[in-house]
Amino acid sequence: MNVNQLKTFTPIAHTSALSFMEELSKALSLDQKDVSLDVGCGVGTLTRLLSERVGRVTAFDISLEMIKEAKEISTAGNITYSVGDATKLSTYEEYTNSFDKVVAHFALHWMKDFKTALEGIHQSLKPGGQCYLDMGQHNPDIIDTIKVLNSYTSPKWETYMKGYEHAYYTFKGSVDDYKQMLASIGFKDIDCKQERFKLPLTNDEGKAFLPNFMGQLERFPEDRREEYMKDALTFAFGTDQGEFFISGSLITAIARR
Repeated sequence: MNVNQLKTFTPIAHTSALSFMEELSKALSLDQKDVSLDVGCGVGTLTRLLSERVGRVTAFDISLEMIKEAKEISTAGNITYSVGDATKLSTYEEYTNSFDKVVAHFALHWMKDFKTALEGIHQSLKPGGQCYLDMGQHNPDIIDTIKVLNSYTSPKWETYMKGYEHAYYTFKGSVDDYKQMLASIGFKDIDCKQERFKLPLTNDEGKAFLPNFMGQLERFPEDRREEYMKDALTFAFGTDQGEFFISGSLITAIARR
């Protein structure tokens, strides 16, 4: 996924983040004294909202481009921006036992080694600190759609698609399995649940949303990406016009160190 795709999707993401922020604030009892970490912050839509509810927040993402965009979205003085790999979070000594609250929202399923990231999150929390961790659950409805979108090739695209492996790693287990994994890491007071969603998207929204799952677009010259998208959408949905429906499920967990 790239910054331009996320910028296009920002209005939809902002509306979703506003709703999520209310849920998060209650779930974690956010406080102006809290020092918080936003793991996989992307372009900082949630970080900006978090900064209004807590004392300090660190926006953390592996992409320098994302961090640059996040800085443009919010210049709040209580935000620290940091480029880093969440799967190596445990090696950041300055983060050990440092945060009252940690959020990883729509981030973990982009990490192949997400368990290592969870271990780093656990280590970064202060003793008794809380976190909110959601994870895309393996669901044929959305996974099959993504597979179809990302398997699309033809003679005119095969040069770009050769050797491509899509980076989207959903949790292949139940809510109880997720809870057990968190407990094995050392998390306590774990409250897990499954949330199903069905998201109707207009044609423009679909073309903004779906590229977030199509990392292969990075392989194409910018002047050919729109053409490829039209071909891939027609391949997956039978058309590149009209309304698109994306459905799936998340496993969410609120836990404490």
